[in-house]
Amino acid sequence: MRLAASTALLCSAALAHSETALTEDNGTSAPAPTRQLFEAACDMTIDLRASIAQVEVRQRIVNPGPDAMAATYELDLPTGATITAFALRGAAGVETALAIPGPFNSVDASDRPVLGPDPALLTRQPPDATAQYAVRLQPIPADHEVTLITKYTMVGQVHAGAIRVVLPGRANIGKLTACRGTVRATPGPGTTLAGITIGKTVTTKATAPFVLDDRDLPIDANLSFAGKEPVVWTQTQPIVDGWSATVVTVAAPPIRTTSTQTRRALFVIDGSRSMELVGRGNVSKVVDRIARALPAGVELEGIIYDRTAQRVLKGWKPESMQTVAELVSAVQKHVPQNGSTLTSAFELAHTAITDGARAQTMVIVITDGVLGDVTGNDLIKALALKTSTVDVLTVVLDPGRTTAPDADVLRAPVNLYGGSFVELSADDIDNALLVVDDWLRPSWLELAMGNVAIPATVRAGSGFTRTIIHPGAASRFSLTGHGDLPFAITPRAGPSAPVATLALATISDGQTPFSADPDPDDTERARATRVLKKALAAHPFARDGLAFAVLSTQGKVARNRIAMVKGGGPYERVTAVDDPSGRATSSATYVKPPVPPKPTAIAKITLERLFRDQLQPKAFACYQRALARSPRLTGTILFALRLGRGEVTQVNLTGTTDQPFEDCLRDAAFTLTVPFPDFSVNADDQTLAHYPLTFNLSEAKPVIVLGDADSTSPLDIDSIQGGVPNSATPLGDLRPNKNP
Repeated sequence: MRLAASTALLCSAALAHSETALTEDNGTSAPAPTRQLFEAACDMTIDLRASIAQVEVRQRIVNPGPDAMAATYELDLPTGATITAFALRGAAGVETALAIPGPFNSVDASDRPVLGPDPALLTRQPPDATAQYAVRLQPIPADHEVTLITKYTMVGQVHAGAIRVVLPGRANIGKLTACRGTVRATPGPGTTLAGITIGKTVTTKATAPFVLDDRDLPIDANLSFAGKEPVVWTQTQPIVDGWSATVVTVAAPPIRTTSTQTRRALFVIDGSRSMELVGRGNVSKVVDRIARALPAGVELEGIIYDRTAQRVLKGWKPESMQTVAELVSAVQKHVPQNGSTLTSAFELAHTAITDGARAQTMVIVITDGVLGDVTGNDLIKALALKTSTVDVLTVVLDPGRTTAPDADVLRAPVNLYGGSFVELSADDIDNALLVVDDWLRPSWLELAMGNVAIPATVRAGSGFTRTIIHPGAASRFSLTGHGDLPFAITPRAGPSAPVATLALATISDGQTPFSADPDPDDTERARATRVLKKALAAHPFARDGLAFAVLSTQGKVARNRIAMVKGGGPYERVTAVDDPSGRATSSATYVKPPVPPKPTAIAKITLERLFRDQLQPKAFACYQRALARSPRLTGTILFALRLGRGEVTQVNLTGTTDQPFEDCLRDAAFTLTVPFPDFSVNADDQTLAHYPLTFNLSEAKPVIVLGDADSTSPLDIDSIQGGVPNSATPLGDLRPNKNP
């Protein structure tokens, strides 16, 4: 099965509104907010079939006079939606737009006396435009009106046991009226429809009315689940030449954790220096909100770790406002240090959990996902508890646009003990905390679905969708994973829906989804490209390089022209007034500028200064103390440091068998103040730096000879000669000189 770019539609939030959604001009002036034209009515219908919503919007634009006036209407759609059809109803009746490849030329209608102007054009806008799409209307005569008809398809998200779609609010309310509509919902197999929630209004019917104003409007089709395991359904549509598109939906029933299941909650909080990029205020919010969402009657304890780990409350305390305040205060007062020894924190957690009366415990890990050279088995061995007595909730807070480099390591305890894994942007914490109750629900873990890339975890009440392209009428796979017990779920066919454009919209440049060969040669790639071109022609949607144009029905050759363009002939746009520059332009093609590579997080010259100005003086002090014990101590020590996000995560030393001297040097390396990256400029990488220091005696005085910093950034183990040094097996190059 050959997959297209899989799309995780886990957030159907609308894009930012256009500031001037409806403008007008007469061809001689620049477009300006409407004074003469106005929208008299807006109607919507939504047919939500399982996970796929088909939306039709009808807008009546009126020109009360006195002059003919052209207009530009800008609109945003939910993320991932595809516009599949456009039409205009005017004096000549309903005129359906044709899909027009770009680029194309524009000519003045006066130069084509046998034709009238093409009344409407819908285009995809460049990324820096104020809205995703724009509709350009040629002049509407005074005392006339037109109706715009736009159809689009979108995928809903699984949210709190429901299929949710979010409609973007309408900007410029006043010249744009509120949109009135109805939604009809059909549930996917394995579920029944419990009702529809629109905003705060709940109905038990399959059809419900709504009003869309200037605020985003969430619409939930609430589901009742037949069993206690996730359900999986597919919605498939043929594309071309025996290939099909499928949207796969996984939805889990909204089961809640009861107070009898969790009696204790242990917070394990990363207090290392890299967490400063997340912010103590954000960490405090997460601790506070999770603690208050726990079942009543639980006992709390906390551990804060960086290079070392410490218990916060020094014992288990009943959950209360005072106890939560103590945890938050400890986070605020903690002085961050280099190092992220989560294994030490888990060892301390083992002691805390097994100390005294044992009870079902939830271990809540809060980190940025930077651990150093640690494996999932290391964490499991450090916690060393029975799977029946503990659950693990891991919350990863990503600064900027980063992702957790050690997410797989953090998932290992969750997969073994049960619980949940949550990763979110620190910039979106306030919104994420609105659904913190969902984090505490049971999860199904270690999910797999053949070759389809899917999340490893799904929490109760949540789920996900994936869009794939595959040969044949049906895609054969099953969802495997485990909750309390392993499972293998075969998908069931959901209600039919137009999903081809949604799948085609996920294809990136250079991909060959219409090839069964994962590494196609030039001949196979050319064949797959021809199939892709045929598929895009068979299932058109508004995108870069393709617009929807309503052609003129006026003039002697209008009918023949429409037939020619519909049959694939060239299109030349005829206008009465020019399209405004930067809006609905005469070319439907936009070429994205190349993105320059980002510089790495830590430059070599910065490393040199760190070692020269910070490490060398402290190493000199260590050497002086060591000489008091071993007066003839000389040799070379190689430092191997892992650095990233403003933190020294790990320090390994080779070349000494003098343990106190090694400990002093390691402490010195952990005190380095690494600059924080700026993620708008720097890449989020980890740097492994090798740095030698040679310790000599010159005329009975200790001397340190500086070496050259050698680093790889991003981390590339293969490029490090000899592999990553292991301080557990020193080479013994540095030792007392017995032969003066």
